[in-house]
Amino acid sequence: MPQAQLIMNRKDSRQKRVLWLTALCLLLTISSSCEKSSQKEHSWGRMKELERVVGNMNDTSYSTGRTQAPRFNALGQPVSMPEFDGHFVWSEYAAPWCAACGWQTPETKQAERGLAGSVVFLTIMTSKGQAFNDHATVETAQEWAGRYGLDSGRVLAAELWHKTIPEHRFYSPNGHTLFVHVGSLSATQIQEKIAFYKSGYDHWSKTGEAADWMTFQ
Repeated sequence: MPQAQLIMNRKDSRQKRVLWLTALCLLLTISSSCEKSSQKEHSWGRMKELERVVGNMNDTSYSTGRTQAPRFNALGQPVSMPEFDGHFVWSEYAAPWCAACGWQTPETKQAERGLAGSVVFLTIMTSKGQAFNDHATVETAQEWAGRYGLDSGRVLAAELWHKTIPEHRFYSPNGHTLFVHVGSLSATQIQEKIAFYKSGYDHWSKTGEAADWMTFQ
């Protein structure tokens, strides 16, 4: 075989090995990502003490949310968490300066449309700017509700400027914190999370049989 042809064959062989290894790495990455996004895995990052309350069926405190003073909605009305006793609640945390929130809120709104009122959706504005102690106001909530066509009664202003956003929390009718996620979620992902944790909670309520994500600390 001519030397030039031999060199070409070796080059083709190396290229094929590189392509094969690249495909293998991609497959392993996809597999790893799918495993990490399992419904059973909470994704609260390193937020303090959430391991103690998320999925803890002895904790009905809404992660201490029930003890806080009422927050004002975009209509200027006071709203407190105990008002939602008996309802599943999905809370999304956002702020005007957060670019990801501008994508997230329409996705959450779309998810709400497909749930036929079985879950109360709240949007909680954490701040009006990035400055220290720059708390959200009624005007912040009004602007956000108007921008995305949200129910003004369900958009609240809070003093939570320190939060990493977007953030999502799902609560049971009895105040358990069932799920927490920091980061963006699509409308489909939100609906899937709600269906997963809601069905587990409903089954436990009726039969006493705990789902594998539940704890009783």
